[in-house]
Amino acid sequence: GAKMIVEEGGGFPKSVCALRKVRGIGHYTAGAIASIAFKEAVPVVDGNVVRVIARLKAISANPKDVVTVKNFWKLAGQLVDPCRPGDFNQALMELGATLCTPSSPSCSSCPLSAQCHALSVSRQDSSVTVTDYPTKVVKAKQRCDFCAVSIVEILDGEDLIERPQSESKFLLVKRPDEGLLAGLWEFPSVPLDGEVDLATRRGAIDSLLKKSFNLDTKKSYNVVLREDVGEYVHDKESMVWKYVNNKSLANMGLTSGVRKAYNMVQKFKQSMFNPITAKQERNHRKET
Repeated sequence: GAKMIVEEGGGFPKSVCALRKVRGIGHYTAGAIASIAFKEAVPVVDGNVVRVIARLKAISANPKDVVTVKNFWKLAGQLVDPCRPGDFNQALMELGATLCTPSSPSCSSCPLSAQCHALSVSRQDSSVTVTDYPTKVVKAKQRCDFCAVSIVEILDGEDLIERPQSESKFLLVKRPDEGLLAGLWEFPSVPLDGEVDLATRRGAIDSLLKKSFNLDTKKSYNVVLREDVGEYVHDKESMVWKYVNNKSLANMGLTSGVRKAYNMVQKFKQSMFNPITAKQERNHRKET
């Protein structure tokens, strides 16, 4: 998004419409920037704001429904203070975060209690409580797809044993431009049919590396480390890949799963090349 703004040379966009055209800026971020930084009278709607408005107007509709979400944005837009939109939006979010909380709202100290329809209804009907608003949505059961993840480190001809900190490069692949974690970089991975043993994971990774990168594990390099690093949803799309060094990898915006995998490799290498430290750690574990 920053590169796009610089390339167009028109200065930083100040309106919601202009901000929405910048890559990476969505509805919420555009409203926040426009109202707080540039005083445009536009709303900002997050979970806290949805909860406040749902109780203020006694709205019992599903807060996750697309039509309902649009209505919340419309209502929030009607409430925005035209003179101090940024302060108003921040105050509304803060109200939801501190007083109008999900399970224990502080109605007695809320500055909007006199106008709160949910509170009024609860006082008239003992079977209704303020926390009934917004409607509780049953979360869908989380889907778990198992993948084998391989961290390929190219050592540029250096001997791993003699120079563990040599200038090396890691192989990364780019996720699809749409869907989960769109456009982010991660280590090569292959989907699995549930939880499988180490031999099956290695076989799946060997096939992927040979097919996609022409890397034969039995001829090209020695395996340093293979571990399960987590669970995620995998998308089958065309593959874009590159090599990056340690410094570049450390400064990239990586997902938490990729970061954990990278940290596992660094920890393994430290224990492998610092046997004294590894021994001390094992002794410490025994003592504790």
